[in-house]
Amino acid sequence: MKHRNCIVILFMITGILCVCFSTGFFSVEYTQNSYNKTIRQLEYQLGYSEMYSTQYPPETREMSKSENEVEIKTVYLTFDDGPSERTEEILDILKEYDIKATFFVVSSNGEKHKETLKRINDEGHTIGVHSASHSYKEIYKSVDSFLTDFETCYRYIETSTGISPSIFRFPGGSINNYNKTVFKEIIDEMGRRGFTYFDWNVSSEDATKNSSEDSIYTNVVKGCSRYTNSVVLMHDSRPKKDTVAALKRIIPTMLEQGYTFGKLDENVTPTVFKIE
Repeated sequence: MKHRNCIVILFMITGILCVCFSTGFFSVEYTQNSYNKTIRQLEYQLGYSEMYSTQYPPETREMSKSENEVEIKTVYLTFDDGPSERTEEILDILKEYDIKATFFVVSSNGEKHKETLKRINDEGHTIGVHSASHSYKEIYKSVDSFLTDFETCYRYIETSTGISPSIFRFPGGSINNYNKTVFKEIIDEMGRRGFTYFDWNVSSEDATKNSSEDSIYTNVVKGCSRYTNSVVLMHDSRPKKDTVAALKRIIPTMLEQGYTFGKLDENVTPTVFKIE
């Protein structure tokens, strides 16, 4: 807290409160000012609908099945832009239902969430690279710019968890309105380096301006009904309370409908945007 009032008593009270909050003495999640600051930092999410390219619809490379094989519909829940406080809540829900998921992380979230990152790994979920800066203009300036950003996030995951991630998700998807001139080169280079990327074929739309618990729930349940293998785009950044609330309804609904849940890795056939 920053106060201009120089009264000694107020300074003393402020100091005591700061110590209490930093040590977790009070169970206050965060102040409104802190929340508003986070919202401003995540304003890039409000531009998702304009950024995603509609020229290249997603496709799932389905493997052929024999006539006698029972169709198993699998949902891969994926969460971008964490870890954050919301990630802990999501992990609690996944643990309750014994479901594994995939988290594409942003390394700029910093040191304070390293324990959450470790928990993701310890509880058997997949961690993938998303971005270090999430600054589209910088990331997609060139292949080298993308590789620099990627390596920063990769090292963050490696030093935090001890694992070497093998999968990633492009910020904004593999083909978007910022990387039109370089996406093919980047895809080729990342493939040459042995990394697998995943787009999605179902979007929760939880990053749009007017999203709500109900809209997220409906988008996911309806979207997954169209595919045998559904890769669902969701977000676990700090403001995504509606995503957490919707997830509590999505999982039991889909379990009742006979879906199974899985986590992504290099052995799963990727869902990627179609390149024409």
